[in-house]
Amino acid sequence: MDISVTLRDAADGGVIARTVVPSESLPPAFDGTQMLEAADQVWRVVRAEPAFREEYELIGELELTLRRAERVPGPDLGAPAGDIHFSMSSISDRLPDIAGPLDGRSVLLVKDDLWRDVELVGPFGAAAVEANLAAIRRVQTEFRSGPGFTEIHLRTEPVEPLEGVTLTVEDLAAGLRTTTHFVRPVAIEGQGMVRGGYALSVADGVHVYGLVDATDRVTVVGVHRTGIASTRVAGAFAALAQARGLTLVDWRDGLRTADPELLGKWFAAPPQPLWR
Repeated sequence: MDISVTLRDAADGGVIARTVVPSESLPPAFDGTQMLEAADQVWRVVRAEPAFREEYELIGELELTLRRAERVPGPDLGAPAGDIHFSMSSISDRLPDIAGPLDGRSVLLVKDDLWRDVELVGPFGAAAVEANLAAIRRVQTEFRSGPGFTEIHLRTEPVEPLEGVTLTVEDLAAGLRTTTHFVRPVAIEGQGMVRGGYALSVADGVHVYGLVDATDRVTVVGVHRTGIASTRVAGAFAALAQARGLTLVDWRDGLRTADPELLGKWFAAPPQPLWR
């Protein structure tokens, strides 16, 4: 049977193309590893709705959300020009909803690939953290090619990293020894303002950002760093993490900790390069 397929760009939500594809030409399940070519670009399927053949055959429709694959130079100059490499070993599988374009306000601007690249995770996310870190180590070990990777791990879990944790932006500011005077919106580079987003300045070059729900509970705390930070900042993160049962997870660095000493070393080191 034929399936009506809509291809949508993860960067801005726009429709790339609509087409009809025989069901047998589609995979039985989309798991984040599929690549396709459309509009003269190579894309990775980051989300499929529905994801399984029995479901999309039932309704006759399928929507694929795609993220453009970045081409980077490979180590072998004789390699085919079409070889695809990824600049990062892991990214979050989905971006937050966008409320609208930048409106001139002061915002924290986060690159799309770095959304939730470093974040605080609650105890209910422990199993997902371990599974993701193992998958990322495999990509970094087995699929490295020059400055990039021939595979990328898409993190689908934890969907809500602070599940079971009651935390407001005010609690976050107090725990990190700053004030809510420094709260501002967060935006995704090239896309716009994040719906339900916030950004909080902790120190020069250190911000936290994320999402709040309709009850003002913080559901995502990402850590955005552009420089090194003092032991005071590391101590504040350690105290907050230990008080709330959280861990700081740097996905690509393979770090998961609430230990003050390890956090001190992490904050004292330069931020992660993109090529990792």
